[in-house]
Amino acid sequence: MIQLPVKFLLLDGPESSKGYTISEVLIVLIFWSILLISIVPLHHRTFQHIQSSHFISQLKDDVLLTQHLTMQDHIYYMLLFRPNTNEYILYDQKNKTTIFKRSFPDSWSMQLLTLESTLRFNENGVVTKPGTMKIHTPYSIFKIVFPFGASRLTIEEL
Repeated sequence: MIQLPVKFLLLDGPESSKGYTISEVLIVLIFWSILLISIVPLHHRTFQHIQSSHFISQLKDDVLLTQHLTMQDHIYYMLLFRPNTNEYILYDQKNKTTIFKRSFPDSWSMQLLTLESTLRFNENGVVTKPGTMKIHTPYSIFKIVFPFGASRLTIEEL
C-alpha cells in the first residue's frame, strides 16, 4: 500500500484553493464594466470625428475636381446640393450624365444659407455665385464659404 504524505491529504491548505471567491470575481467584473462604460463613448466620439474629417476632406476634393473639370473640359460641370435628400451630385449638364453622387451620413444635415443649390465655376475657375452653407453633425457644425475670386472654399468648425 502506498502512503501519501500528509500535506497532500489536507483539504484546507493553500494548495487546495485554486479558484477565486465570488467577491474577487465581482470586483473584477465591476472594474471591467466601469472601464468599458467610460471607453465606449470616447470611441464613438473619435469615430464621429474621423468620419466628419474624412467627409469634409472628400467634399474639398470634389469641389476641386469640379473646378478642374470646368477649367479643362467645359463650363457645364456643376455640384448640385440637395438638402432634402442629404446628398450632393457632380453633374455634367452638357453630356447629361451624373459623374457621382455622395450622401451625407444619416445623422447629419445640410443647410444652404446664401449658397444656391447649384455650384458652378467659370472657365477661369471662379465660383459664379458665391455663398455659404452649414453642415450639422452630431458633435460639431461646419460653416463652408464659397467666396468671390479664384479660391474654392473655406471651412470653419463652429
